[in-house]
Amino acid sequence: MLEDPGLDPDELAAALGDGFGIRAGAFRFVAGYDQRAAAYEVTAADGRWFAKIRFGAFADAPLEVPRALLDAGVTHVLAPIRTAKGGLYHPMTGDRGMVVSPFVAGRSAMETGLTQAQWRQFGHALRAVHDTDLPERLAARLRAETFSLPCAQAVREALTLAARPPVASVAGARLASGIAERRDRILAMVDRAEGLAAELRQRSFDRVLCHADIHAANLLVADDGRVYLVDWDGPMLAPRERDLLFVIGSRIARDVQPHEEEWFFEGYREAPVDRDAIVYYRYERVLEDIGAIGDSVFRNAAFSEESRAAEVRIFEGLFAPGGMLETVESA
Repeated sequence: MLEDPGLDPDELAAALGDGFGIRAGAFRFVAGYDQRAAAYEVTAADGRWFAKIRFGAFADAPLEVPRALLDAGVTHVLAPIRTAKGGLYHPMTGDRGMVVSPFVAGRSAMETGLTQAQWRQFGHALRAVHDTDLPERLAARLRAETFSLPCAQAVREALTLAARPPVASVAGARLASGIAERRDRILAMVDRAEGLAAELRQRSFDRVLCHADIHAANLLVADDGRVYLVDWDGPMLAPRERDLLFVIGSRIARDVQPHEEEWFFEGYREAPVDRDAIVYYRYERVLEDIGAIGDSVFRNAAFSEESRAAEVRIFEGLFAPGGMLETVESA
């Protein structure tokens, strides 16, 4: 969440104590882009921790993946610690749960960028993830890429909602106008992505473990210079292009320059890349954003007007000069 939801510090402290045996002294809200979670830096008697409170149902597999990677020796991953009962999250009231990991002082690569050495480090770390053989019990519980473009339905629903926005909002009206203005272009993007998906379903790909959202905002640059892959909310088994999307000509979160791409592959090493898959994933990313923005702005009555306005700016940025759609077909 970008805004502090004002959770009760006593309740948070109780969850830390009961679930993890950590005696909390103070909490500092940490803004993030996950609207379903609130994050806090925790100062405790035994050091500092990072606590994330997720709203809604928990899936175990996304928590177990970074834990399995760390246990397998992939050290550039921040993984949750186990609870007193051996799990990876502690249930709280109101369909919420707490996940705790060690706190690493640093900033996201969205803010700092990466040096040449850090790009190589990132490439090396992501290749280690892609080369990891997960336990079969865990791999069987992960999503697997089918090139079915699940976001297409959410986009079509956003187009329908834009015609008659159900929530009264200045930002919502602005989004409705923006979607109406670009309706034909959005539908053409869906058609193009679905056409690429049909072609890709006929090709043979190696499915590897993918983070699936490894843009600059999900890279933590520690104060000591180490790079960590964080926020493992949706890992999946997919072609490696699912992650390389965020490197090859990427304009997601932070533009990747050609020389930075070269530095990354110095660490990642040579690998075949299907350029049609990169283009497909670019379209999928844009369409996912459009569907999610429409759902948040038009359907979420609890969303603040400020948050709605922020979502609308993201939507408009997709179509702006220099935005992601400008080079979506260049691969």
